[in-house]
Amino acid sequence: MKQQESTEIILLADVSMQSNLLKESLESNLQVMVEVLPFSELKLGRHAEGASHSWDVRENSIVVLDYSSLSEEDANFYSSLKADIARPLQEVLINCPSDISFNAIFRWRDLVGVFYLQDDLRNLVKGMTKILEGEMWLSRKLAQQYIMHYRNSHSVSTSSTYQSLTKREKQIIRLLGHGASNHQIADELFVSENTVKTHLHNIFKKINAKNRLQALLWANNNIGMEELS
Repeated sequence: MKQQESTEIILLADVSMQSNLLKESLESNLQVMVEVLPFSELKLGRHAEGASHSWDVRENSIVVLDYSSLSEEDANFYSSLKADIARPLQEVLINCPSDISFNAIFRWRDLVGVFYLQDDLRNLVKGMTKILEGEMWLSRKLAQQYIMHYRNSHSVSTSSTYQSLTKREKQIIRLLGHGASNHQIADELFVSENTVKTHLHNIFKKINAKNRLQALLWANNNIGMEELS
């Protein structure tokens, strides 16, 4: 379930030696185009005379935000930009402190990856590779907190589409709903990762999900607590 080759990574950061080095490293290791886009440029574009929209971002783009240099003003501006876009974005936070609170992370509703200050470039490349393949890069604990917070604010009943899945597909989508990675699902069910990927591909078609984030959100909107427990 590898994403299309045209996937673009948008690094929202000031143009600097650090951001240019990160751009070069990601492009050389991931074979994907990385655009460094300062908030100042986005703001100019939004307020330009005759501007018809604020941000022309492609559907399969991944937005990377440097948490360590993100001001509250920039975060609020980014939220207002997202409100003008009719579809979810895939968001990645980098350089997060290890003790960051869950509430601080939850404001980013479309997260597919979180990286911390202690993560090195090798770990970042490994995680971004998984994200480009349609997985998420969140700790199991963080994923479960994220899911339970979302579920506690919504009353969810099990849908007929879930009931139409095969027994194995139900097992896999439930584990995905708990935040499990492909490797963790494979270990839990004693199957190969390739088998998990094949089942996920079939599940995605049945639930009309384009990526893992959409599938996770679908699971939390369509599988009742009695099924997930």
